[in-house]
Parts: sequence; C-alpha cells; structure tokens
Amino acid sequence: MNRWITFAALGFLMLVMASAGAAPTTNTTTKTRVIAVTDSRAVTDGSCVRAMVASGIMALAGPRDEAAAWRAFVGSNDVVGIKINTQAAPLFATHRAVVDAIVDGLCSVGVPSENIYIFDRDPDKMRAAGFAKPGTTPRVKEVGVIGETGWDAEAVYENKLVGKLIWSDLLFRRSDQEISTRSHLPKLVSRTITKLINAPALQSHDNCGLCGCLHNLSLAMVDNTRRFDLHNQNGDPAIAEICAMPALRRKLVLNVMDALVAGYAGGPAFRPQYSWQPGTLYFSLDPVALDTVCLQQIEEKRKAANVTQLGERGGHIISATRLGLGECDPKRIELIERTR
Repeated sequence: MNRWITFAALGFLMLVMASAGAAPTTNTTTKTRVIAVTDSRAVTDGSCVRAMVASGIMALAGPRDEAAAWRAFVGSNDVVGIKINTQAAPLFATHRAVVDAIVDGLCSVGVPSENIYIFDRDPDKMRAAGFAKPGTTPRVKEVGVIGETGWDAEAVYENKLVGKLIWSDLLFRRSDQEISTRSHLPKLVSRTITKLINAPALQSHDNCGLCGCLHNLSLAMVDNTRRFDLHNQNGDPAIAEICAMPALRRKLVLNVMDALVAGYAGGPAFRPQYSWQPGTLYFSLDPVALDTVCLQQIEEKRKAANVTQLGERGGHIISATRLGLGECDPKRIELIERTR
C-alpha cells in the first residue's frame, strides 16, 4: 500500500529550515522510498524474519528475484560490514534473526562468509546481545571495535566541542592531554570493508531524539562521542557531519531498521514501560528519510502516552538533509507498507 505521509514530529524542524532559507539538496521530482514490512508473528517467532527481509529487499530494489535484488547493493567481490546496535544490551539490540537474514542475502549473491563482518563498538555489549560469543564459531566474522579491530588515527572528525578521553578512545593515555576535539572512525569501516549495511534498532534518545540510522553510524560508532550527547547537547550537527565523512558515506548502500520491538522514551537505555511491538522492519537507501518516518512513529507513541514530544531534539535530521545525505521533507518521501 502506498500513501502520502505527514509528520507532525518534524513540523517545528521544517519551520526552522524554512526560516533559515535552507532547501533540500536531493532530487525534487523523485520521491525517496521507505519500505515497511510488518508481521506481528516476528516479535516472538524469528522464523518469520527471513521472509520479511526478502520482501523488503525486493520491494526496495525492484526485482522479484531476491538474489537479483541483493545484487543491486553488493557484489561477490565486496567486503561487507553490517553495523548493528547493541548499546542497550542485553534487554534491547538489533535482533539476531534480522542480522542472520541479511547475511543469508549476502551469501546468496556469492559474498564469501569470511568477507562479511557483523560489528559494533563494544564487544562486551555484542556478547550480551548474543553476538561474538566465546566458544562459538560463527559463520561470519563478529567483531567489536574497542580493543579488537580498533580506531583509525587518520580517519578523523574534528569538532570544537572538547571531550574528556576515556579508556575506549584512541588517544586515551597516548599523550599528556586528557581531552580532545577529535573523534575517529573504526579501521574496519575506513580501511577494510567496501560496502556498509546499517542495521539499527528503533529507539528514542532523550538528548538526540532518535537512535536511528544516522545515530547508529555516528555517535554509536566512532570514539570520543560523549561530548555530543551530554545534557543540553543533541548531537547536532555532529551526527550529520560524521555521516557525511567520505570514508563512511561512499560505502553505505542499505539501511534496515529493526522495529520488531521499539522504545519511544527513556532511550538509549531500554525501558520496558516505554516500549511497544510494531513487528516491523524498515528498508531504505536513504538514512534520513528512514529516520524521518521512524521519528514520526516515536512521536505518535509519546503523544498517546502523554510524554513530552522530542521536537527540536531531532535537529540532526535537518542538518543531514542540508549536507545532502538524504530527504526529510514529508512531501518527498513515499512510505510503502506491506503486511505479511
């Protein structure tokens, strides 16, 4: 089903954009597509997820054959990284069934298992979420950045906000300084993989508005990021600027939002009392458009529960549009919904 969508959640932000004279930099004639595949059974039955991913990928890429659809994103010679979100583990993370279905798709087009990486920042969080478990032999590489694959000293994002270095940061104890204005991409992203698939889990963020696609590729991936989401900081424009780094931007080919279970308040920690079960997976080439759709879902849930709206805390979505990373204008987004 196709429908026009309106987003009250972004009303304030669109007014700010208009008053500043900013215009979206994306194509004005072709709508950006976001595919939503829903199956309520998938909340408790992971066996449904494989078919949901196949349906979403084919709807997004066009071909009716799943393998042909995957070839629109990757080739057999690619080295593919799947960025998951485990920051609220063990209670909340990208579901294993979703990641396994993505891996199945990659293997179906001949990507060797040794060329597929499932990764996140913190290996301890990954293990808590059921990834990279000791004593197991996963069919693909499951790795953390901190203490494992490491940070790239040459892939740097610099911002005037100063952050206190901690043990997980590249520059921690490498010099006399205890603070830094630099953040670094993982070596895995900047040097190893050729294609990047973004697989966040839908969750609100009390300071940054949304733990969505853009957040998963920025504050949830690089080092020295606490400076951007402290009290009175909302990650704007840092989230957008990190996502615009060429070493990251040119490799991103697909976004798959796990909204089988989601949180609308209290994030990035998982609060069961502020959760619901959409049973939905979202697919898009455009991380900005997908975040726009998901922010609306969060705001609608907050309104129904009499929780304060996030409003301008989602400002990084507007900044990402200004940088040409995608589309946040509701009139230029087409949401295609499929129910299984």
